[in-house]
Amino acid sequence: MSLSDWIVWPSLYSPTAVILAPALILFIWQYGASKRRTTHKINVRLERLHRSLEIYAAATGALLREIDGQNEPSSAEHAQLVDKLLACKAAPYATEDLLAQITAYTMNEGDRTRLTLLLRTIERETERLVEERSVLLRRTEKPGWGWSLWQQFHHALPFIFTVGIFMLVLWLLGSLDSLGYIGDERWSTSEDQWSLLYIWTRFLSCLFSLLILYPYLRGWRRESSSSLLQRWLAVIIALTALLHMIGLSWAPYIFTLQLLLFLAGFRFSHNKPRKSRPFVGHYFEENELSALEAQLVDSPDLDMDSGLKSKDSGSP
Repeated sequence: MSLSDWIVWPSLYSPTAVILAPALILFIWQYGASKRRTTHKINVRLERLHRSLEIYAAATGALLREIDGQNEPSSAEHAQLVDKLLACKAAPYATEDLLAQITAYTMNEGDRTRLTLLLRTIERETERLVEERSVLLRRTEKPGWGWSLWQQFHHALPFIFTVGIFMLVLWLLGSLDSLGYIGDERWSTSEDQWSLLYIWTRFLSCLFSLLILYPYLRGWRRESSSSLLQRWLAVIIALTALLHMIGLSWAPYIFTLQLLLFLAGFRFSHNKPRKSRPFVGHYFEENELSALEAQLVDSPDLDMDSGLKSKDSGSP
């Protein structure tokens, strides 16, 4: 088609057809792009889980051989254990607790009580990652009826939010035009200036609500201790936009409330510092650590360690 044909084409059809045709093309493109992007994210996440589990499995085997061994491990076996523990630091989903425990052990390799603590931590992390992988595979390969329906709606979210932003911009332009601020540069009265402020704050408030809510509806984020609170804050901020139905003059107050809720998220959803969440046997005082070791002596996993300590103390 020539340029003149493209110019004449909109006049040959009704305005509804001219709008629906590009909208349908945009919907198909965004729907397909969303499916490809979601599939890519799932594959990357599964690959990271698989890599982490492989590293943890190797470290678990080395720890079991070190703890359950009847004889003192050779220097080569001990070096292999240290290598596998250090490899855990490269695991994609290694937690702060595990990293800190590995660092504590490598700084004091003679403290064999840390081996059992390390083993328990790695086993706990392994169980958590296995459960996460199972949930991810079940949702992708054997989704339930409700989840299947949500997946279809999930891929349509980009188009829905695009339409929402488009309608919001149309409302802004229409409101500004009704005040005479489009095509006519005038600042008549203070009442018009206040109306302009109300219009812009309502626009920014609704746009802010969409931008906050969209990532949490899209999902596929790994769960953390603050995920639930962040999700509820996003929903509350978005629902606050419904207060605009009270009247246009309330727009600045509603937008201010949304900003305060957003800033509150930094206060209530941040992770605790590492030292405020000490793992067992690392950030304890000497007397607390001694009491802990006394409690662990009765553990079957530490029988071998206790025997070795007795042998060392009895030797000249």
